[in-house]
Amino acid sequence: MLNSREKPESRTSFNLMDRAWIPVTMLDGSYAEMSIIGVLAHADEIRSIEGDISLQRFALSRLLIAVLYGTYGNDFPIEIWRDLWEYGPKDPEIAQMVRGYCEEYRSRFDLFDPVAPFYQVAGLHTAKHEMSGLERLVLDVPGGEPFFTTRMGEGLRSMNAAEAARWLVTMQAYDASGIKSGAVGDPRVKGGKGYPIGVAWVGNLGGYLIEGQNLWQTLLLNFVSDQILNLGDSAVEWQDDVPVWERDPFTEKPEEEFDQSAAETGDTTFFHGPATLLTWQSRRILLAHEESTVTGVLMCNGDRLKPQNAQHYEMMSGWRRSETQEKSLKKPLVYMPRKHDPTRALWRGVPLLATRDNDTTDGVPSYLRPRTLDWLSQIFGDDGQHVPVRLHAFGVEYGNQEAVVDSSVDDFLDLNLTVLTTENPEMGQMLDKAVTVTDQGIGALRNLAANIARAEGLPVEAPRQKASELGYSTFDSLFRRWISELDGDDDLYAKYREWCELARRTLIRLGGRLVGQASPRAIVGRNVTVAAGSGDYRTDHYSVALAEVWYRGRLNKIFSGMEGPGTDRATSLGQD
Repeated sequence: MLNSREKPESRTSFNLMDRAWIPVTMLDGSYAEMSIIGVLAHADEIRSIEGDISLQRFALSRLLIAVLYGTYGNDFPIEIWRDLWEYGPKDPEIAQMVRGYCEEYRSRFDLFDPVAPFYQVAGLHTAKHEMSGLERLVLDVPGGEPFFTTRMGEGLRSMNAAEAARWLVTMQAYDASGIKSGAVGDPRVKGGKGYPIGVAWVGNLGGYLIEGQNLWQTLLLNFVSDQILNLGDSAVEWQDDVPVWERDPFTEKPEEEFDQSAAETGDTTFFHGPATLLTWQSRRILLAHEESTVTGVLMCNGDRLKPQNAQHYEMMSGWRRSETQEKSLKKPLVYMPRKHDPTRALWRGVPLLATRDNDTTDGVPSYLRPRTLDWLSQIFGDDGQHVPVRLHAFGVEYGNQEAVVDSSVDDFLDLNLTVLTTENPEMGQMLDKAVTVTDQGIGALRNLAANIARAEGLPVEAPRQKASELGYSTFDSLFRRWISELDGDDDLYAKYREWCELARRTLIRLGGRLVGQASPRAIVGRNVTVAAGSGDYRTDHYSVALAEVWYRGRLNKIFSGMEGPGTDRATSLGQD
């Protein structure tokens, strides 16, 4: 729908403010595509953002959160946030504010605008005026591996404007590093090529999206005021922090005060604030199109930005202290994003999210959780047990000098918000112990499998790996169900004992399965000579019966006492 003050134009237009392009699942389970204005107006009726791949959900959600920053700024008081939470997008004043902002910047959201196309640079070109195929716009098309793409053959020769817009936002967030096309006018271009400046901004992160019962709640749960800085470094300021569409259109050149040189790595003045980072232009892009069909893309380098010490500006990632970076940059303290491990389930890392203080011996935290959780702790505290949320992790693992995408992370936990916001430090301690005994128990299961293999005279690595996979796949659903039932009123000691009893029973059952599958040769057993250190050797007998005795003994040690939060780790968890 055109703004009533505008006259129709003959040129091709696809304005993201009022054209359907964002896929959503409604609360009733139905599927739809909506415009930005439509999504925000009906956000309390929408369950979640969808996408062509899971990473699009995170990228598109960040874009919508940036619209809220544009509407309300980054210095709103907690009272404003609570009003937004309570009254929702149908409230006349809220609806007018959001719609008014969208209309004010509507012209900057036209995908094919000849002067300021959305997330692109008008007139961008190379010396030879060439364009790349659309495989360059689709994140999950691995070079030389066409069988793993979501689009193949004819599907990569063209795409409609709605899909192209989704990929455009995703590539500005997650594009891999590597050589890009060299834009005429970019002083960094050499020999017609744009040499690597690193992955796009969001690709650096271990991203977390806190999802509520509807999309409006989700956007607000990740919408953080600068009042959060009162809890951290008082010297930090969010200056000149606005979404990219409020700035003058970018050109092919690197943007002053945004493009960070290698010598300025760790300089926090380039981050500006969350609205800036939510809409960071890591690439200079131009879509080729025929009418409203996109047929090609030009992808060039945008503004370089490295993530060192962005923890007070990027709200949606965890952080870890890096002594290696401190030495390299000659800085006393450097934090890097704590990226997700594709091989490690989210629930195994949740203690770091529920614990505020992860101090090293010098009193400096080794890990920092996402500032969104600190903000929500300030708002909800122990009242969060009545707010069910989904903690959703998104991330990318790059390979080959970060020039290709190796794998992605899409994992979630359903839990009560109080698990992450409670003022009770014993919540994090209890979760840490629950995960620790589980890891130790699965370690014992791995050793059981190895000892059975030794008794049979077989290599041990494959059985160990298979037992590990069996253990973690079994505990995955158990832990998710258990943590989803936690709330701030629970007796944490009792909940810990409950988990330990469940874990012990499960490990005994899994161990029994391995024992039951052992061969007659393993049951008889054999003598094995192994190195005993200092050049000595010893001979031990291995059999299924002995392996099971050792396994049960190890479980007894792991679960002895089963004390709750606040007890000595060596006593409650056992030592090797």
